Amino acid sequence: MPPPTTPPVLPDGPISAECVALATNPNINWRAGALQTDQEIVECLMRTLGRPVGYGENALGGYDAAGNSELVVITTSDSRSVEQQVLDAVTGEAHRWIVFDKEDFADPVEIGMYRLACADPAILGALGGTEAECRDYEQWCNARGIAGEAACLEEFFNVRLNDSELPLRNPVIGSNKTLDGRLSEAFFRFSGFAIGRDSSGTPTQTASSVILTHLSFQGAGHTEDHGLDPDMIRSTGASRDIWIHKNDFDLTGDSAFDVKVGAFGVTMSFNRVADVLRATLHGSSDDHEINVQTTTTMHHNAFVTRDAQYLTFGNTARRVPLLRAGTSHMFDNVFVNYRKDVLSIRVGGSLLWQDNLFVVNQALQEKEDVVDSLDELNANMVRDVGGGSYRGEGISLFFSDGACNLTAATQRDIVASSGNVPDLAAEYSPASRAAIAAQRIPAGQELVDYVSATAGKRGQEPFNSPLAQSRQQILALGKVPCQ
Repeated sequence: MPPPTTPPVLPDGPISAECVALATNPNINWRAGALQTDQEIVECLMRTLGRPVGYGENALGGYDAAGNSELVVITTSDSRSVEQQVLDAVTGEAHRWIVFDKEDFADPVEIGMYRLACADPAILGALGGTEAECRDYEQWCNARGIAGEAACLEEFFNVRLNDSELPLRNPVIGSNKTLDGRLSEAFFRFSGFAIGRDSSGTPTQTASSVILTHLSFQGAGHTEDHGLDPDMIRSTGASRDIWIHKNDFDLTGDSAFDVKVGAFGVTMSFNRVADVLRATLHGSSDDHEINVQTTTTMHHNAFVTRDAQYLTFGNTARRVPLLRAGTSHMFDNVFVNYRKDVLSIRVGGSLLWQDNLFVVNQALQEKEDVVDSLDELNANMVRDVGGGSYRGEGISLFFSDGACNLTAATQRDIVASSGNVPDLAAEYSPASRAAIAAQRIPAGQELVDYVSATAGKRGQEPFNSPLAQSRQQILALGKVPCQ
């Protein structure tokens, strides 16, 4: 694995009231506050977001300590489409912190990066429609008598555009970028972004220092092996120093956040991943030897299968992760209504799982006897680990009600092991280790309540941010739905 980068010394000390107001008040637009220069505003956004812990701890995104930070504000009044503005902003190597205008995006605005290809004859041929209909799939569906959002999304994205030959691929994010959705209702439809590029297992473009935070990704429903591979976030091409933090992923066509072709130094934290069948593949082929350098940290994420999808998903949501050859550390994640083969390890991968929690709504109990049902879940959750090394510590399974109030009497320890896994946290900086030690929570009611309250773009600010309340204060605000 390439040596880790050494982050620059970052500004310290109290955060000004003007900065706090800019970062938290929806009525003070990004360039309308007391902070005036791009460097001041970006530093404010960087500091109030806080720092990642774990393997992605060196990600600084669009912040440049040397003073070259550029603030980019996406608007609906620009002569370019929103999609074109986003593409222009994420392209290249310049230090850019990208936000969405607070007024323009105060109400939901759908962003479809696929629209950038709507003038292409191949796309129009697949749809059998006009460029205007391509940009507005509801108009396309209305013209063809397709009623209902789900049916419309299915026909447009998963039938007509389900073709690998079409010129539609995820836009590629360059180095030194932050895409920050705080205080906006912007959301991305169907597909998202790649960080770096690859070709047949070889990096062709490598990015470093990327942050994606407080974003919403809305899929069009899962389609197995969709021709366009509509991942929401794909880190690839040996890209490094990446933080994927406090995002929402809902019913995506493919993964929430895949890691491929040797990408490393990635932290995924406090994301809410709902009804995503294959959440995070780590390594797309057994033959890609470069995947041995993959390193990821996943902590305090909510992986949720809603009650309505529990049976629909068949053999259950999984790939959290499917790990090939690399190294991953997962702690304090919550899995709601997962039931079988949640993770897999192949090609000598190494996975450390600590204090992760499984909770299943007892109303979904599949066997008549509670003990038999728990025995089945306990045996099936974590078992495909023989292809590498796995160590689990403090992993628990509970039945609960639909609001994730745990039934203490149903607690089961999930025990599995394979090979030898060292203390991966020893590879982190002292700052990361200290933060993790202070914030670890045993797998139980407090963990599910804290993660439910903080995960996703609308959750309370978690411990990474200096604006965060304490865990006790957050829990005192009242229980938040877990589904």
